[in-house]
Amino acid sequence: MPLLMCPNDNAAMQKVVRDGVEIDMCPTCRGVWLDRGEMEKILEGVREDRREIDQSRERLTREADAFRRDPEEWRRSHPYDEREKRYRSDDDDDYRRHGKKKRGFDLFDIFD
Repeated sequence: MPLLMCPNDNAAMQKVVRDGVEIDMCPTCRGVWLDRGEMEKILEGVREDRREIDQSRERLTREADAFRRDPEEWRRSHPYDEREKRYRSDDDDDYRRHGKKKRGFDLFDIFD
């Protein structure tokens, strides 16, 4: 015989463990009954989750801020090419001067 009976429908209560807290639940009406201190344990788990979420949000914000670039600084560091009518990137010159560099075997070489 179970230790507790549901006060709503008189069904046998079941012990259920959620996030390390053992609570009593009625399988028919889905009512939940907490013993002393169980609500505090659940709320502490929620507070820990919120702290972790806040820390993750702060970390992501810092990473996003570090990733953002100042467009004016980029323009100052990359010369404008009047002939091409665009800003040059650091790797443009090698490609234009020397052509595409081959590295190892290319599957499409057999069709040349």
